[in-house]
Amino acid sequence: MTIAGLDVGGTKIAGVALRARSSDGAAPASAWTEDDVLVRTHRAHRIHGPGALLDALEAAVRELDERLVEQGDAPIEAVGLAIAAWLTRDREVVTWAAHLAVRDFALRSALADRLGMPVAIDNDANGYLLGEAAMGAAAAASSSILIALGTGVGGAYVVGGQPLIGAHGLGGELGHVTVDEQGPVCSCTARGCIEAYAGGNALARDAAAVPAAVALAPGGRATAVHLERAARAGDATALAVVERAGWAVAAGLRRLLPAFDPEVVVLGGRVMLECADLLLPVIERELAAHAPLQGVPQPRRLELARLGGHAAAIGAAVLASR
Repeated sequence: MTIAGLDVGGTKIAGVALRARSSDGAAPASAWTEDDVLVRTHRAHRIHGPGALLDALEAAVRELDERLVEQGDAPIEAVGLAIAAWLTRDREVVTWAAHLAVRDFALRSALADRLGMPVAIDNDANGYLLGEAAMGAAAAASSSILIALGTGVGGAYVVGGQPLIGAHGLGGELGHVTVDEQGPVCSCTARGCIEAYAGGNALARDAAAVPAAVALAPGGRATAVHLERAARAGDATALAVVERAGWAVAAGLRRLLPAFDPEVVVLGGRVMLECADLLLPVIERELAAHAPLQGVPQPRRLELARLGGHAAAIGAAVLASR
């Protein structure tokens, strides 16, 4: 059996075809390896609305099938989807996908009808951590949490191979843990979330006030990339902004570690992975200086994500295999 996994972000669809380990597609998470990934694809999209979303997803599955045929592998029999969206608790309906202009759309059944095969759906952060838990940074762990620094800050909690869904389908929104009630306004309209300090948009906001970053930017429109370059060049103001982002991640983890007691903390996302040498020492230092439950031994495992841009697609395929 071959399972497709798709990860739909704001501008791209990453896809994988995953070989299942048994005739019914069931396999314990520990059984998966990267050798089970038969095909990887990546395509840009301009999705706007439910119809365009279905068309793009169907095209992505067909592309994977064509590649499988070329290799002599079995065709796809089920599809998993990790999508940058809020979903209902039953994972049937996209309540809001801002980047895709999709609202209140029964995506799972519509896609299953379009493809003529079973479909499973979760959000992109849960897919990301399911992938890392299956064959990446948290592969040997019974429980793990994810903090992913990208455009915003994604989060997830997986225990026993299952993601936390929550009463309203919004469990695991760890990027919106508050670390300072007087802090900057977040995309969620609250103040002082981890995302308001450490997401790519937040870093771009702060970069606009860093002369060294602005000087590196064409047209003077600095982004997180220009902030990173200025920090690596030794600019003190840029370094202070990056350090504040690391502080925010650590402050969030100080709240999350006692609540979830994970075996592994996975740190991922483009911003985190590209700036790991700048951010990780700050996070480690802050956690060491202000460890929660200091009277209790708590070996911490902070691991950088390992599966790259196809992590959430792999996690989606693993989800569909069940």
